[in-house]
Amino acid sequence: MKPAPFDYCAPATVAEAIEALGSDESSRVLAGGQSLIPTMNFRLTDISLLVDIGNVAGLDAIDADDSGVRVGATATQSRVLNDDAAAVAVPGLRAALAHVGHLAIRNRGTVCGSIAHADPAAELPALAVATDAVITIAGPDGTRRVDAADFYLGPFWTALADGELVTEVRFGASRAGSVTVVDEISRRAGDFALAGLVAIFDTDSGSVRSARLVGFGIGSVPKRLAAAEAAISGWAADHPDGGLFDAAIEDAAGALDDIHASGRYRREVLAAMVVRAARDVLAQPESR
Repeated sequence: MKPAPFDYCAPATVAEAIEALGSDESSRVLAGGQSLIPTMNFRLTDISLLVDIGNVAGLDAIDADDSGVRVGATATQSRVLNDDAAAVAVPGLRAALAHVGHLAIRNRGTVCGSIAHADPAAELPALAVATDAVITIAGPDGTRRVDAADFYLGPFWTALADGELVTEVRFGASRAGSVTVVDEISRRAGDFALAGLVAIFDTDSGSVRSARLVGFGIGSVPKRLAAAEAAISGWAADHPDGGLFDAAIEDAAGALDDIHASGRYRREVLAAMVVRAARDVLAQPESR
């Protein structure tokens, strides 16, 4: 299928992009287009003006330092995946991006585009929540910053208001000695996850001191697994699985039940991934 007719503009600055977005109530931002263009082709999205920000100078930046990684709105997933400095500062970026689509998709798709698209089965929104990412938004009233935990309101629904666009995302740096695991199950490699996990572990003498656990693909937004985080404190390699597994099941209560998988399946898969991730991390020599 082909999209319905639409107007197109390619602004040179963020200010011009905001002005264009405000000129038409059915305008949308185009960065990589890997999610937007298919929905336009299937006529699932009604767009009269496409605002292409690919020519806006400075939005393709990738900056890594001790505080984290700043990724601009037009920086592609492949560039971030292959950026060694970014992988050192936030290992979860490389781990998550390895699961995203296929090479051709990553070569065009952007990190900020995935963040803003807010697909509940996507890896990068979950990583943003796990790393306390901060999302910078520009709009007609100026620039504001929103914590990732407050950015996601529902499936494909965020704190973005009309006429606003994401200009960058800053992922918080991993703590020294921590280990990040990104795991998921999907029907085929590159498909969206039926259930997935982003886990950041702090270990000490062969046990888990603390962990940040975020599930995705199980509900409407990325979800912190609070009960599992509490249950995993002090968890060692020889610890019985039951308490941690049950806590993760509790966290996934109300998991999505659809034609792709049942809620029960998603709950049990997520719980198994939490236990597996903890065991794999504790089996690493540097964790002992």
